[in-house]
Amino acid sequence: MSDCWAPLITCEHAGNAVPPGYLPLFAGREDLLASHRGYDLGALATAEALARAAGAPLLSVDFTRLLADHNRSIGHPRLFSDITKFLPRRTRLEILATCYVPHREAVIAKVTALRATDRCVLHIASHSFTPRLGDVVRHCDVGFLYDPERAAEKTFCSRWLRELRCLDGDLILRRNYPYRGVTDGLVTALRRRFGEAYLGVELEVNQRFARGGEEALASINDHLAEALLRAMGRETVCVPAGEA
Repeated sequence: MSDCWAPLITCEHAGNAVPPGYLPLFAGREDLLASHRGYDLGALATAEALARAAGAPLLSVDFTRLLADHNRSIGHPRLFSDITKFLPRRTRLEILATCYVPHREAVIAKVTALRATDRCVLHIASHSFTPRLGDVVRHCDVGFLYDPERAAEKTFCSRWLRELRCLDGDLILRRNYPYRGVTDGLVTALRRRFGEAYLGVELEVNQRFARGGEEALASINDHLAEALLRAMGRETVCVPAGEA
């Protein structure tokens, strides 16, 4: 089964860097840049662990999502943040050209190249979410986001989730949570562009692991990577008790 996959790992909110020309926009907003609104804490480390395990290319973005959100389409009302959406149109276009378009074009080019190998592209976009958003506590450790109308994505995520549960039965695992897998985003756009030869999954990991220190984050990442390999058919598949 493993030979049929061409894996690709991306991380759209990997960092919170700001190009020098835009630093004045964030003067006095250092706490905002360091928050979940500035980037996805721990998501890059997860992406790196998955890429190493799967031998997959990794494409990531260091620029903060507060300039332009790399997981939103052009024209989406939340493409720009409250800091940038009122800037002159010329400045916003410059931000897109500098901080947004290169990643989109690189991912499209990589998917195109992987499709040429006659394998199904398995794209995993690594994200993370804050344990609490406002007054809402997110009761989830790992979320698997996919399009439930696409049978291959649903099947693969069910397999990955099952393997992860075998490795750590205490984890709270959920499907299409804390967001829906069909909302606007890079994966959704690529589904439309590439069709059935492309599988897109957004992985959402609770930031409590990253906040818990290197050991906690490394542990969940190791389990995610091993479960991924099993789901891809590269490792021995675990059979839960009662299903043997």
